[in-house]
Amino acid sequence: MNPLDYLLTNISWYAPIYNLAWILFMLYALTMPPLLLWIFKLPILRNVQPSRPWREQRRSYGYLLGAAFVIFSFRLIPYWIFNDKILHFLGGGIAIALVYEYLAINFNVADGNGIFTFRHLPQGRDTHLLANLTLLFFFASAFSVFSEFYEFVSKYVMGYQFDSSGFDTWLDIMANMAGVLVGYVILWSVKSQVARGK
Repeated sequence: MNPLDYLLTNISWYAPIYNLAWILFMLYALTMPPLLLWIFKLPILRNVQPSRPWREQRRSYGYLLGAAFVIFSFRLIPYWIFNDKILHFLGGGIAIALVYEYLAINFNVADGNGIFTFRHLPQGRDTHLLANLTLLFFFASAFSVFSEFYEFVSKYVMGYQFDSSGFDTWLDIMANMAGVLVGYVILWSVKSQVARGK
């Protein structure tokens, strides 16, 4: 099998508007989180939610590279293998969980002095996991709504038919939400095992 032929064949399964969407979501994963951190370094917002120095943020940039890689990888799976909802569950969910982890680390949510902080919580891992899942729920909701908003506008502009009842939109959002919660629990488990091994 020629890898280049496979790549081009699978990309051709998707309409151009979806190709653009996947590129935009990869760029979003790589650029928007650092931009958000930069915004909170402005003098007027510096004390609202202080983030870590840039040199520390670069060390955690692997989470964003991982999110972009997940988005790109699931992009190559043709629809005759995985349907749209499975792609939302696996690809979207894992990518959102990785972006959230990057922001949680760099906003020092665990023990910082910002708006969101876990430093007053008991030190039990289960408590911190539940707190992270709660914040992740709201973060993933915003991410999912943005995704569906893009899908609606792009289909409307291109003259595509879409489900006007909103049922498909809600299924996509629910698939994203389920995937991000499952993905984050897996990420949390892996990080806990690594921490115990040190």
